[in-house]
Amino acid sequence: MRWDVVRILLVALVVLLGGALMFVIMRYSGVLSASEVPRERLPSGSAKDFTDGNGIYFWNDGKYTILFWRKKLFTPGQPPDEREINEAAQSAIQVKKTVRFFSYGLELSQWPVVPPYAMSFCIIRDPRTVEGVFPIRIRLVDKQVPIYELVPPQLFSSLTPALPWAINFQYGCNEGWVFRFAA
Repeated sequence: MRWDVVRILLVALVVLLGGALMFVIMRYSGVLSASEVPRERLPSGSAKDFTDGNGIYFWNDGKYTILFWRKKLFTPGQPPDEREINEAAQSAIQVKKTVRFFSYGLELSQWPVVPPYAMSFCIIRDPRTVEGVFPIRIRLVDKQVPIYELVPPQLFSSLTPALPWAINFQYGCNEGWVFRFAA
């Protein structure tokens, strides 16, 4: 009788430990994510999706678009120029709340920065200031290519269509790719 109880307890313990191990693996592999914005799965994430070559892309409306020219927001060491900030805000790229950002062909883990923060996020609240610099996490999607997802900070999901925001390379908001959520 005692051995039956011991076996049942042993099996229950193994099942609980196995479940906890699976949870930890899924959580830290990105399957269970504490992300701020509900994320869809990467459509295919192969080289054929990133047709413009190596670079930073955004995924919106089911297609990847490479980001080329960043907008100047202000000159470091000088007060922000309202005209520059207004121009950047007016030319902001309209995206949905489900937008996602990726780097393709750039080995971000080898950059001389503090991993996992290789990029930054800034908010343009008014024409006189740029609020930030909030770190963007990087998450490895495909090691062979390499493809990384750039995961914005938690406050990203609370932004309204009225607020333009920008992403840029590590710890800088003097320039960036400027976006705004579509109304």
